[in-house]
Amino acid sequence: MTPCRFLARRLLFAAAGLGLLAVSACGVESAPGASPAGPSGPEPAASGSGEIRAPREFSGIAWLATRRGSAAPGGDEEPQQVFLVCHDTRDNDAERDLPRLSIVKTPVDPDGIVVRELDIDFPSVPNDLESIARLPGRNEALLVESNADGDDPDPTIYLARWDQDLQVSIAGSVPWPSTPQPLVNVEASAVATVRGHDYFVYAERAEGSDTTLVNMTRLTVGRDGRITFGTEWVSVPFTAAQPPGARPASGLDIDGEGNLFISSAYDPGDLGPFDSAVHRAARIRPGGPLGAELVPARPQLLARSSGLKVEGVALVTGSFPVFISDDDEDYGGLLRQLRVTAPEDPPGDRLRPRTGTDATRG
Repeated sequence: MTPCRFLARRLLFAAAGLGLLAVSACGVESAPGASPAGPSGPEPAASGSGEIRAPREFSGIAWLATRRGSAAPGGDEEPQQVFLVCHDTRDNDAERDLPRLSIVKTPVDPDGIVVRELDIDFPSVPNDLESIARLPGRNEALLVESNADGDDPDPTIYLARWDQDLQVSIAGSVPWPSTPQPLVNVEASAVATVRGHDYFVYAERAEGSDTTLVNMTRLTVGRDGRITFGTEWVSVPFTAAQPPGARPASGLDIDGEGNLFISSAYDPGDLGPFDSAVHRAARIRPGGPLGAELVPARPQLLARSSGLKVEGVALVTGSFPVFISDDDEDYGGLLRQLRVTAPEDPPGDRLRPRTGTDATRG
């Protein structure tokens, strides 16, 4: 069956500080054999009055690939970035049958971004996937349940894999390991590789406080899909001064130099008005009892995105450009590329674009 494709309404936004590079509108494609679905089942792309719907919320994001398109006459070839996004769908009667994952592509024409909802077989029904942590240099990512209410008896982390055609499947799952603090509302996670070893990093959104803890432990992912976490953790605090009243950690990614990029989001309710910021928050380097250590740093504001609720941060091949995914609740989901320039750092500690997979290669 030819996938159905339709355009979502165009949404406007205002950006402050370093601002955002707008990625326009959105096209949505169903996965083969599926159609866009709502709480009561499949919904039509458009009503008889011509009404069209925004894409569903984008709660977490991971970069998958860069696709090279054909050049426009007299112009340069326009690359298309491809991402995996998760939706914070709950395991309840209204949302149980909704897709948990989508492929999202940046626009190459005025039709805007393209969203393809995925029909994926999970070993259990995911409940509130809020973040995706790609394993550097591999076609694998952890899909992380948030334990939103703090009372899930078995919050789960899934292992997703994809092939060269970006066909995604679930290769394994594991309960959340024992954590330094009670597990609740984890919206930020990432994986770093330091001298050949993987490390799982996460932070709770810490609503009601401007400070959260960034936590890290060893991680092993086997070819058979088995996921193993270390028993020792290291932690550093992160305080988000901007925007005021925000959840300090709503998204996370780590670049090839070991720099942590954390989004913070202000969410007063399903109709907003929202506000967000992205900071460089800390750094991972070799050392310490785990073989890698978290180094706290003065948070550096990289961008403000007034009017949007950023819940995901994704770097392309472990470096710039930086993309964000938005969960604007009743307004739907958005994808944006940040305009980020190197902040004012002490000499020898500047942000610089780099392509790589290891957090550091000492």
